[in-house]
Formats: sequence, C-alpha cells, structure tokens
Amino acid sequence: HKGRHADPPTTIMRRLLILLALLCGQCNAFSSLHHGNGLRSRTPLAMVPPVTQEELNGGSITRDTPSVEDVAPDLDIEADLAPIPITFVASTPSSTKRQLPSNWLGEKLYVLSTAALIGILTGTNIAVFKTAVELVREALYGDGVILPFLNPALWNELKGEDILTITLRISETIPIWLIPACGGILVGLLLTIGDMPPGLRDTVKEVDLDSMRATNATPPDELLACVNLTPASERNDLARFSRKAVAATLTLGTGNSLGPEGPSVEAGMSLSRLLMNNKIFGKVSRVFGTLEDMELSEMQRVNRKVARDRLLLACGAAAGVSAGFNAPLSGVFFALEIVQNSLVPIDFPLKQAANTNSNIEQKSEIQVATVGGEALALQQINISAILLASVVSALTIQLLLGNELALRLGSFDFKNPLIELPLYLLLGALAGVTAAIFSGVAQLSKSTFDGEEGPEIVRDVFKGIPKYAKPVIASLFCGVVSLFVPQVLFFGYETLNGLFLNSNIFSTEYLFALLAAKLMTTAVSASSGLVGGTFAPSLFLGGVLGAGFHNVVADSLQVLVEQHPELSAYPIVQGISGLPAFAMVGAASVLAALFRAPLTASLLLFECTRNYDVILPLMASAGVASLTGDIVEKWLDEDQRDKDPVSWGDLATRLYEDVDDD
Repeated sequence: HKGRHADPPTTIMRRLLILLALLCGQCNAFSSLHHGNGLRSRTPLAMVPPVTQEELNGGSITRDTPSVEDVAPDLDIEADLAPIPITFVASTPSSTKRQLPSNWLGEKLYVLSTAALIGILTGTNIAVFKTAVELVREALYGDGVILPFLNPALWNELKGEDILTITLRISETIPIWLIPACGGILVGLLLTIGDMPPGLRDTVKEVDLDSMRATNATPPDELLACVNLTPASERNDLARFSRKAVAATLTLGTGNSLGPEGPSVEAGMSLSRLLMNNKIFGKVSRVFGTLEDMELSEMQRVNRKVARDRLLLACGAAAGVSAGFNAPLSGVFFALEIVQNSLVPIDFPLKQAANTNSNIEQKSEIQVATVGGEALALQQINISAILLASVVSALTIQLLLGNELALRLGSFDFKNPLIELPLYLLLGALAGVTAAIFSGVAQLSKSTFDGEEGPEIVRDVFKGIPKYAKPVIASLFCGVVSLFVPQVLFFGYETLNGLFLNSNIFSTEYLFALLAAKLMTTAVSASSGLVGGTFAPSLFLGGVLGAGFHNVVADSLQVLVEQHPELSAYPIVQGISGLPAFAMVGAASVLAALFRAPLTASLLLFECTRNYDVILPLMASAGVASLTGDIVEKWLDEDQRDKDPVSWGDLATRLYEDVDDD
C-alpha cells in the first residue's frame, strides 16, 4: 500500500504460513462438521478426542480455532485476520481435531505379533487336523492302521522283537456303505455332550458381544436378542472348539459328503478367539503397553475394541484358507471378500445424559452411533496383519506336511480363449444356476430336519427326532447313495483332481448323475448337524459341471461337422480346449456363485495352476456366475443372500436367528 514500508520477505513468508495454518484449522473443522456422523465417518473414533459430557448435553459444540496471539504472539498481525469461531450440532460425539491414539505404535506391534502367532497356531492345527482325517479314513477304507500289540505269552520275556502288530481294518468288518453312519453316530454323541460354536456370521456376533463386555459397555438390545452367550469368564471355549474339531474329523474321516476347508476356517477363527479371551495372553501382551485408552469415550473404546477383535478374527479365517489349500493369496482375498461381508455394522446407543435447566431435569434424546462399519481394507495395518497371518500359516503347514497343493492340475492349453469366451460365459451362467439350486435344496433340507417343511406327517416325524439322531439319518443317506455313485463320499480331492488331470474319464450321463447325487448328499449332510464345509463340495460340483458341459459341447460340434462339412474350416469347430480347462473354470464359477467371491475363486485356481492364461476365462466366468446366482435366487423368492447361511458353514450349527428389521 502507498505510504507504507514494504515488509521484509521473511515477514511475508511467516505471515503466509500463519494464514495457511489458520486456514487448515478452519478446513479441518468444516470437514468434521461435514463428516460428523459418528462412526460412519472414515476417521476412526480412536483417532479423535472425545466430546465432553457438557458439550453433549448442550446439544451443540463451539470450538474456537487458535487465535493469532496463540499461534505467533511475537508477530504484529491485523485483527481482521483472526478466525471466526465455528458452531455445529453434535448429533454424535465428534471433534475438530485429529490425533493419533495413545500408544499407537504398541497397538500396531500387538496386532502384527498376534497375527503371526495366529498363523503359526492355525498352520499347526490344520496339519494335525488333516493328519487325523487321513488316519481315520485309512483305518476305515484303506489298508488299515497298524497298531502295536503285545503277545501275552511273551510277557515275562519282554524284548524288542517280541512286540507284535495288528492291523485295524474296519472295511473288512462292516459294509462300506455303513461306514459313514459310524461318523454320524459319533457326531450325535458329541452333540449330547454340549453345544458347538456356530459358523462365520454367528461367530462374528459372539465376538462383537465379547468385545463390548470386555470394555464394560452395555451391549445393544438387538445384539443381546440375537446372541444368548454367557460371558467369556463363565464358559469353556476350548471345550466347545475341540468338540467341533473332533466332530469334523469324524465326519470327513468316515466319508460324509462335506469338505475340510470350512472346519479349517473355523479352526483359525477359534484360535484367534482363544487368544482374545485368554487372560495369560492378555498379561503377556502388556509388553506392548496399554492398549485401552481410558481418556476415550465409551463409544470410541467399544469401536476400537470391536475393530481390533474383528481384524484378528479375519486373520484367523485367512490363515485357515491359506493352510487348507496351501494358497496364501487366496486366504487374504477370502478375508477381504468373504469375511468382510459378515462384518455388519452395529447400532450402539449412547448413554442418555441428564440436562438440568431451571431446576428441571430433562433427558436428551437417545443417540445412536454405528460401531464396526469400517471395511478391513481401509487401514493399512489390517492388510499387513492379514497378509502376515496367511503367509505364516502357509509356511507352517509346508514345514509340517510338505509343499503339496490340495488341487493338482496337469498341463493343458487354451486353444482359442477369445473365440471360446462365449462358452465360458455360458458355463458361468450354468454355474450360477447350480449354486442357486444347491442353496435352495440345502435350505429346504434344513427346514425339513427342523420339522417346518413337508407334509404334516413328515413335519411331525422330524419334530420328534432328537437332535443327536439327525446326523445319523444324513450319514445313512450318504452311504446308501454311495452304493450307486461312490464318488459322492469325501476321499479328499481324488475325483476332482482326476478331472483336472484328464485321467479319470466318466461318461456324460454319469457326470450329470454324479452332479445331482453330490448336490443332494451335500445339502442333506450340511443341514443335519454333520460338521464340515461347503467350500470343497462347491469346487466338486463346479468341476463335474464343467466336465459335463465340455462333453456336451464337444459332441455337439462333432455332430455339426458331420452334418455340415463346410463348417470345418472355422477354428471353434476344429476343436475346443480340453476337459481339464472347462472343469477348472466350472469349479471356480460355482465357488464364486455360492460364496459371492469371484476374486477369491479365480485366485485360488490361479495359485493352483501357476498359469496366468487361466485367469482370464476364470474371472469372466466367475463374474457371470456370481451375478447369475443373485438373479436366480431373487427370482426364486428365496431369502436374501446376505442372510443365507449355506455358504457360511453354519446351516445346521447356527445358534442364533437374525432379528427381523421389518
């Protein structure tokens, strides 16, 4: 300005920096106003200071940004540069400042260390589980198990060479079709001893309830209505988890039509829960410092605890898939794609506060904040922890059992991937329909076992059947069906690997008969109380569907060429890719449709093949399959898929029903 001396450059720079700082303060306040929606904000509540009770009672918050004198008292700045106070309504506790939580470094170290420990324990547990299933199967169906036997006549002269052996071979004693019933009887006995933990979605509810109780917060009524769970200090989780692991071993070892990956995922989650609720581990974890910040409000502490426990639960699930398939990348995407869908937000009511005005006590309106609505992928520490747990679990089981993939695929080539793309898309649509039919049949079977479907006489009969007898009925059904279609029994992945290796050829008619038989036996087994997952059966269904589809297309093209020889010049008519290619694409497609996880399904088969060319038709077919499954289930007017327990392994073992929101 005229008549004024020019300010030195340093003074101008200092004033510009001060103005920038003040402007940033205003913008942060406006951002808090714009996004101040409780826990629905992307800013974690553990990162912001709590609102005082007086501010909450008053219904509004007035926060003054730093004054000029507070920022730089040694500078002479005009008064008109001072910021204007900002006032906004606080429907839920919010803040105009962001700050790191206390001991944030210690919490990160705790999460990463616990994730690595979960990976080690899960890998070891799955190795023992697979070995136990193999021993039971070998004793029942194979050459038998050799057991040491002491000859009584040589008791007094005990020497090393006097120790004899006997071979335990059950298949020579009872008919093979009755062996699955042995597993059903033993699982029924376990059900009489005590309850078993539920599947994925109900497990999340139990973990949320334990997390809120650990912070001394009052859980919302909606959660208490869904989960009738005693406090962690009053129950024996180790016994519950062990019963289900033994039941899974007996179910799969006797050949019932379920899969091992569901129990593997539940084993990882169970181990993570044991660490969460273990008092000794809680004391050891104090080396990382105090993880609970008592300066935070109750809602912030609840959200922080729920988010941490959900992350550790996801680490256990990822470690289970990684060890089950020896596929760590698939384990990571399983957590981010499938487990994430089960982490539903919770409406957490804030405590009512009394507001005294003119000696009249008034109560403020009930305020509700959303707890646990953040996605796992939003925080870098979450990705790191899940990656670490998955990798450590895979390395552990490789050390114990060797580096052998569960799925073995031979060498094959895609002849004309682009020209064959419509065929893969059609296969994906058929896979979506197959997954929807399987889901509907499983739901119908569950309702029948509960005495809710069928003719009146059927409902009355099943209502009178005790819970422990239902696994016996399902296992007998599997045994009878195996007389005609032996491949429905679980013997690992031999049948599916045979299709992938093109070394076990079935006729087209037998393939579709096997598809129908496997679908029925798996649906009945999953809904009866037998313990196992639907992950492996979905791969089996898809592989058989893909093989049958290949045979139909190949035979149709051959007939077309015979009737119209002039079409033989076209590449698609000259021949399509081999049966293993279509079997593999079909397996991934049914898995993607049933679990709504096209990325997980595609990456699982990619990790097994180590062939990049396979990923293109896999992703296209899996995407179409997932979309088709949604459309078909809505058209059939079934329950919405987000409430469908079939793909979560808790069809028969779920303990809690969802509260109707209508």
